[in-house]
Amino acid sequence: MNLQKCLIVDDSAKAGTELRDYITQLPFFLPPDVCHSVTEALGLLRQKSYNLVCLDMHRPGLNGFDLIGSFSKHVPVIVTSTNAEYAVDSFDLGIVDYVLKPFTFLRFTRAINRALSVRLTPGSQTGYPFIFLKTGHTFQRFDYTDIDYVQAYGIYCKIAGQQKVVAVNDTISNLENVLPRQQFLRVHKSYIVNLSKITSYSYRSISVGSHQIPLGAAYRERFQGFLGLLGKKSDA
Repeated sequence: MNLQKCLIVDDSAKAGTELRDYITQLPFFLPPDVCHSVTEALGLLRQKSYNLVCLDMHRPGLNGFDLIGSFSKHVPVIVTSTNAEYAVDSFDLGIVDYVLKPFTFLRFTRAINRALSVRLTPGSQTGYPFIFLKTGHTFQRFDYTDIDYVQAYGIYCKIAGQQKVVAVNDTISNLENVLPRQQFLRVHKSYIVNLSKITSYSYRSISVGSHQIPLGAAYRERFQGFLGLLGKKSDA
């Protein structure tokens, strides 16, 4: 899957940062561009192409509606606002969702699902399908499709897959940053899982084959958000 490019337009630096943090948690996206004015947004749109625009709409007139009208019809637009009164006019311009502030990560992932209809498919990772990691004094190749999960092991990590476990000289935080975000998800302070290897899950745990992995409370909302993007629903 090609990583998606998003433009955030919000005149509030705090709101723009919060939305950027939501976007960067999604495995399908590159770090988004953030701008704080219509003029700045129009300049970026002339220079780059985007797969999604998230636009703050808190007043009528030139600040929002004209900007929506300037977008390519192929670019889905999610409007965020503290005011519901502009929703009808915004939908008339072809937006895909109107999200009232404040909103949760789960609500935002539903808007993303409507905007992009994102689905994970086997073999969708971009770039090389493997990584070299240091094991002792040598570097060993790990194919992404062979990795079931990663477990923190002090200042090191254990890579589990292919019915074996290999210790590597990397922290879990570093591996979270270097593994493809469209394929691997951190679900606990001590675990990263390969999304394609999940066989079942409940409110508190995830099964990867016969191995039970705890689902950390701090990671639960994010995990449930991904289930929404995958077209699944957790009823556990």
